[in-house]
Amino acid sequence: METKDKELGKVPGTASPSPIGEGWGEASGETSSSFIFETADDFSYGLLKQYAKENRLSMTEAEGILWRMIRGKSLGFKFRRQHIIDNYIADFVDLHHKLIIELDGKYHFIGHQPISDAVRTTSLNKMGYVVLRFKNEEVIGAPLKVLDKIKQAMKEIDNAQSTTSGIVSPSPTGEGRGGASGTASPSPTGEGRGEASGTTSPSPIGEGRGGALAVDAACSGNPGPMEYQGIDLDTGQQLFHFGPYYPDGSTVYGTNNIGEFLAIVHALALLEKQGITDKTIYSDSYNAILWVKKKHCKTNLERSERTEPLFAIIARAEKWLRTHAVKTPIIQWQTRQWGDIPADFGRK
Repeated sequence: METKDKELGKVPGTASPSPIGEGWGEASGETSSSFIFETADDFSYGLLKQYAKENRLSMTEAEGILWRMIRGKSLGFKFRRQHIIDNYIADFVDLHHKLIIELDGKYHFIGHQPISDAVRTTSLNKMGYVVLRFKNEEVIGAPLKVLDKIKQAMKEIDNAQSTTSGIVSPSPTGEGRGGASGTASPSPTGEGRGEASGTTSPSPIGEGRGGALAVDAACSGNPGPMEYQGIDLDTGQQLFHFGPYYPDGSTVYGTNNIGEFLAIVHALALLEKQGITDKTIYSDSYNAILWVKKKHCKTNLERSERTEPLFAIIARAEKWLRTHAVKTPIIQWQTRQWGDIPADFGRK
């Protein structure tokens, strides 16, 4: 798709009110238990929902051509467009086959975007989805060939279901399946990331606290393009990531402390949504931890047209803090004793 979809959290959707004032749970009014809709957590779902709505109103030429061919049940099963799955907005998805179709504009082949797309595909694979990617030029120049490839993928999935008692293989890397063939997803549990090297006192990792999360933010300049992420200390898995771009391709312009603040609130909302009460959150930002305790992001970032989208997210985070009782321990990560926090982006 032409916009940069952002991953903002990982939690299965359940029907309950969102703390940021948006609907939650099964998308598109679907209430059947036939499918489990993986949607973003409460803290980020409203933002994704708005972007999905905007994307549906402004389809690219390629998206329009493909949608006219697959809309409704023209291929036997219903396709949805701009559909939220976990932390992503899929261009098109057939939920019966768990088949996602992504259309790539020119920006998908520039800079770090190919890596981001590969990570996105790997994450969706782990949820059991098959991802087919087509260039816009393919759809515009040879739409029937694209349609044949989609039909073939659906047939292969049907065959897989019949031979595995209804279990769809999560790997789309086989021949003709699309997605990121042979591309390894960058792992935060790589060498030196699972435990802090050179520690002089016991690390929080594996201390029997019922598990813990680590959050961190990165900023190219301060202020500048900002992003944050959360990591499970037990598994090294990336639980959520936001920035440095909004889904419309514009830059998330902020500061490190704002990123840390939002990351902590994101982690709190995620744990509450999942009903997890025995985990600890670690951050290496004293200011961010203090802001969370005071339920106010005391930033000096100048308010402008460029920063207004971020201030809207900050307002939702502050509202979440005011309307929820925070019982999860939030502890400052001791970098001198334990080394860099495992959620660190490693760009020092």
